[in-house]
Amino acid sequence: MKKSNVFAFIELSKLVETLKNDSRHPNLKEKLKSQSSYFNIIDAKYFSDGLTDEWIDLQKTATRMGIMRDEAGFVVMNAVRHTIENMTEEECATLVNRIYSIADKVKKEFE
Repeated sequence: MKKSNVFAFIELSKLVETLKNDSRHPNLKEKLKSQSSYFNIIDAKYFSDGLTDEWIDLQKTATRMGIMRDEAGFVVMNAVRHTIENMTEEECATLVNRIYSIADKVKKEFE
């Protein structure tokens, strides 16, 4: 079985570090919104076979609201930010815990 790509390991490590230590944003929702690009730059192909589906499901959760458009049809908020904006703090905590979980699993592949 192939292990996850080092890119996924590094980027998830940075994401987790920021979520745990970002003092600029006091609540999880703001922390998640500030780091929302990670859901777009870390592709499922960078994960081992055993973690690919877990990451895809996490991405689906983070994009379930879809993009937000204005009256003219222009995108005003990407799907991740739009979804996080509409999450409760409890839902944000659940999402963060899932991020921590998959990050730990990827880390174990490199030990």
